Amino acid sequence: MYKSVLTSALVLALVGCGGSGGSSGPGETNDPPPVEECSSSTVSTLPSVENTHNVSSGHYEDISSTSLISQGLCGQDTYDLIESVFGKGSIEAPDLYSNNDPNGGSHIIQGYDDLVGNYFKFIIHFDDGDRDKGRDDRQRNEIKVYDKSDDKLKGFLGKTFEYSWKFKVGDDLKVTKHFTHLFQLKPVKGKDAADNINVSSPLLTITANVRSNKSGLEVRHTHYADKTTGKTENNTLAHTAYMDDVSWSNDIQGQWLEAFVRVDYSETGSLYMSITPLGASKPMIEINESNLELWRSGLDGGEDNFVRPKWGIYRSLNAEDELNQDQDEVYFADFKIREVKQIQ
Repeated sequence: MYKSVLTSALVLALVGCGGSGGSSGPGETNDPPPVEECSSSTVSTLPSVENTHNVSSGHYEDISSTSLISQGLCGQDTYDLIESVFGKGSIEAPDLYSNNDPNGGSHIIQGYDDLVGNYFKFIIHFDDGDRDKGRDDRQRNEIKVYDKSDDKLKGFLGKTFEYSWKFKVGDDLKVTKHFTHLFQLKPVKGKDAADNINVSSPLLTITANVRSNKSGLEVRHTHYADKTTGKTENNTLAHTAYMDDVSWSNDIQGQWLEAFVRVDYSETGSLYMSITPLGASKPMIEINESNLELWRSGLDGGEDNFVRPKWGIYRSLNAEDELNQDQDEVYFADFKIREVKQIQ
């Protein structure tokens, strides 16, 4: 089994508390600290992919850097905090739409974990719908960069961006052979001016699903197989179901992982990414690809064309009988978005 190196790490935490953050799971606590510690931050000596993001293919320096960090149980209101970074309207949570259960409560809350400190918990109920469309063939609870977000968060043509975050799927999260996207890089433009085709299917996803009768994490790239018809083709770059040393139940469910993505936005772009157990030095998944379709608007680099990240739970209901019939959770922490440039 693929194990994280955690036992020898020292985690020093002064954490805020005092509000209700939902039920506590393994490694979590809702015990209130002294009031004066409420606004203190978390410091961890665990090695982080954030500190090694320049080692895969040359060295990079930041042009801009933006973070979305949970403030814990007694910090700023969760939705206000997210919108203060990504912009008002950047949350697609079921409770924000009137045709969903009004008693379902907030679908993104904050909490504290001994390993990562403060986190965001994304909750999806079996009966939740898809924004204002109600419950049909899919459901979502996501946050996103979008057109009203700050320009420094948008991936424009010819730019290089890095995305890093930590995440943990719930202890009993169930997935099917259909998609449960946890991360997406999505182009923004309704139609391609040259080819008159839709460009909005995700370029890259991290997806939890079933392959060869095994649950796992998939990294998927989608490209145009035929630009005339607009037909797309999914290309699996990695899947843990095909890795003998990775177990869904022991190495993924309930385990904190760190994700890192570096992408050059070009029709023939390059991608480096890794998913690493928290505290480990060896990635569980590592991908280094070049000549990938990572831009879908030709040479049109106008301000209305960009690529945006999305995080959360976006899943198909085509096999809903195989899902948990109450709710599922995915945890996220320490979102970072950087525009970078390579230096010699």
